[in-house]
Amino acid sequence: MPNDLDRRMKLAMAAESASAARNRLYAAQAKKNDRNQLAKLMTAMAMGEQISARRALIYLRGKIDRPDRHLERLRQQKEKDATQEYPACRQTASSAGDRSAEAAFEQFEKVSSNHTSVLGNADIDTAKHEFYVCQVCGYIALDAIPEKCPVCGAVPGRFKKIDV
Repeated sequence: MPNDLDRRMKLAMAAESASAARNRLYAAQAKKNDRNQLAKLMTAMAMGEQISARRALIYLRGKIDRPDRHLERLRQQKEKDATQEYPACRQTASSAGDRSAEAAFEQFEKVSSNHTSVLGNADIDTAKHEFYVCQVCGYIALDAIPEKCPVCGAVPGRFKKIDV
């Protein structure tokens, strides 16, 4: 079980990463509105926060569990997201009449279901798979790029092969 310091470092990493993402969004909006100084400031803030998040990640390296244990927890979380969390969020968006949010949560649900399937592949360590990620929605294709993304309909050129 992680100690309190490790837990706090994980929270700091998540908070800094989320704040950096928000600041990149605000920077893009400011640039679009010709507020270039504000865009520069928000970009600088995002970069600084990403550095802090990376520092927290470096601290946590070596303090994480074995990948196989993480894999099973991740599969369980993705399954819960696909079957419980995102359907509930989609229903909330539908009740609020927000079609954009409803469509986004429906896509998240489908992608999480795809991730659950990929993570459930029993031969992941022994088989030599190629992984291709849709850069539009996050769908993961095994071994071949589909003619179009089954979640968002993206063309093959929108898939990125994962090499490590």
